[in-house]
Amino acid sequence: MTKSLPILFLLLFAFVIPLAAEETAGTHDAKAQTFQKGNTTLSLRIAKISGDTYLLADFQNKHQQIAPEDLKVTLRRIGNRYETITFAPFENGLRSQQTISKPHSFTAQVVLDIDNKKYNWQWEKHEGRTKIDTTYSEKAGVTVATAQGGEIERHVEVYGLLTIPPQKQASVNARFPGIVEALLADVGQAVAKGDKLARIQSNDSLQSYTVSAPISGKIVSRNVNIGQLTGSAPIYTIIDTSTLWAELKIFPSQRKEVAVGMPVHILKEGMRQNSSILSIVPSVNDQPYQIALVEISNKDGHLTPGDLITGVLDVQRVLVPVRVEKQAVQKLDGKPVVFINEGEVYQASPVELGISDDRFIQIEKGLDVAQKYVLENSYLIKADIEKSGASHAH
Repeated sequence: MTKSLPILFLLLFAFVIPLAAEETAGTHDAKAQTFQKGNTTLSLRIAKISGDTYLLADFQNKHQQIAPEDLKVTLRRIGNRYETITFAPFENGLRSQQTISKPHSFTAQVVLDIDNKKYNWQWEKHEGRTKIDTTYSEKAGVTVATAQGGEIERHVEVYGLLTIPPQKQASVNARFPGIVEALLADVGQAVAKGDKLARIQSNDSLQSYTVSAPISGKIVSRNVNIGQLTGSAPIYTIIDTSTLWAELKIFPSQRKEVAVGMPVHILKEGMRQNSSILSIVPSVNDQPYQIALVEISNKDGHLTPGDLITGVLDVQRVLVPVRVEKQAVQKLDGKPVVFINEGEVYQASPVELGISDDRFIQIEKGLDVAQKYVLENSYLIKADIEKSGASHAH
């Protein structure tokens, strides 16, 4: 049932939501928007000149003298972004001094001051835009986020296993050979450093002495019984697994990017723990890799020495001005876009992408800090725009 939800949402967009993708005169570069007041006829159009896009103004009466300062255009884009357009002479009319960025979708306030009269027009030009009722977008799971800056982390994935640090394991030996008179602890018992574990009668002095725990931890082995003679073998073995080491294999192709102190995320069956590299040591038996040692906590006891784990190394951390989650980026007309949101209106905005990690991607151009954009189920907005035939977000 879960796999069918995206299909149901697409059907919802296709048949239930009234299409509101807007397309007005002047959507394409070849079309012009014409305004007329009295004997004055003004045509505005967007055109590409020498690789850049400008706003051109033409007048029906070619002999009418229109000074560049007589025409002012203010573009309002989604998200309350305003651009003031000024003009300069060009051929038989005027050309904007500013290039017109994509998408060519805006509400333009046009002011023409001529013959001591001031004329005002409004020009709606939309492309790559749709309007969707909030009720339906919420049902479809469309969510909106606010664009912010943050870190982009480039990762390297390595593998290894968990071990007990040397200082967290101890063998308990008799100081002097003798007979075991009493054993005060057994396998599986938790002990604290200094706890009495056994009483031994020395063969030399015939005096009894006690053996204490050198570390806190859990007894995992007992190698003598009461009445036996102690020898070189330990009486007990104690380990402390509250802290473990992750031993990560670093192969030659990865060595240049790995260093002591580097942040690392240890992953094990849904568990994620953040730490850093303590040290890097050669492998034993001349293996073709080095070992990066990472200390992790195991206070809950869910991890066991010998467990296989994955280490994700942060080999590069870059602070970028604007980043979004990768799922927010779609392709429209073959180019990457994010969908800017304002109320019930969604606008495709072409973006230039920068560096990325497994979650975030940098937006170098096309989205500003604090702008609202579609995060989850952005593909549904794309589908609605494409269905309406009003993409043109190039």
